[in-house]
Amino acid sequence: MGRERIIERERRWAVPAAVVALAPLVLYVVSIIIVQRAGIVGGSSEAEQLASLHDHSGPVLASSVVRGLGFFLLTIPILYLFRAAQARNPRVQAAMVGFVFIGPILFGAQGIVQAIGAGQAATDFVNAPTETTRQYSNYQKQVKESPDQIEKVTIYTDANKLEVERTGDGFYQVDFSNQDEGKIVGDLNAASIDNETDSDTGTGPPDAEANKITGDNGTLQASQGLLFPAVLGLVVMMVYVSLQALRAGLVTRFLGSLGMALGASMILILPIAVLGMLAWTGFLGLTFVGRVPGGRPPAWDAGKAIPWQRPGDEAARDDDAIEGDATEVGDEPTDSESPRKAPQKRKRKRRE
Repeated sequence: MGRERIIERERRWAVPAAVVALAPLVLYVVSIIIVQRAGIVGGSSEAEQLASLHDHSGPVLASSVVRGLGFFLLTIPILYLFRAAQARNPRVQAAMVGFVFIGPILFGAQGIVQAIGAGQAATDFVNAPTETTRQYSNYQKQVKESPDQIEKVTIYTDANKLEVERTGDGFYQVDFSNQDEGKIVGDLNAASIDNETDSDTGTGPPDAEANKITGDNGTLQASQGLLFPAVLGLVVMMVYVSLQALRAGLVTRFLGSLGMALGASMILILPIAVLGMLAWTGFLGLTFVGRVPGGRPPAWDAGKAIPWQRPGDEAARDDDAIEGDATEVGDEPTDSESPRKAPQKRKRKRRE
């Protein structure tokens, strides 16, 4: 494709790509506002969170759909940048364009699937039978005589309560005193019964049941399965496209390096890196239309790659200069500058 066609195509799509580049960040902020206005209960209690989620399942799902739409739209500006780099550099691999779609689409879909699964788990929890309360003596008898009927025991030290998961199905609660805590753990270990101690303030029955319902939900498990390929796709997309755009001179060194850094950081700090990626894409949209300090890099208007000068190149040129003094041709040297002639030896007259 000739340079004129490249420039014409990019000018035709520059404004739409710039507008769409700002949309993901805006939609992400809107999704956060929707959840905050819903007033969902947070904290350490899984049971309270599920109950609150059941009451506000509509806003949570709407927030996830809005956020997912933002990630779907993310593909458009990134594709625009990828095609621009590809038109200027034949070394850009055409097959890598797949990551432009894999990462954002899977990540947006993962959030929607997770919201659906959380709503299902919240409904299952609210509709589950209320846990009964048993005497501590009855619990001790079951531990000693029928340990195989107990799947797991959760000890809430702050609430002085036990939550017993029965083998097969069902939970019940038990009150205990502080002095019995050490004996409870010892008896459970002696009977080879799985147990867990929860010392967080505000936790208590039926948190264990809520955790089990959440963990057993198939839709939530599917969303967790989507998370790894989605993040991997975003990492490859950000690193590769930013690198190729930098090599072609389509983005500044700072913007290209920042894009690669944000992509790599998703492995460690995903929420912060995702927000940074959306802000980076918004600034990229301003670059498309030249609304950034210094305007667009010259490679856009030239229709060809104009790589940025590497650090040290200018210094290398200066090093090529030859040291010494120069004198313009035609100038007569002064007496002080003219070289002194060596004195001629006088011949001595020979006597005959």
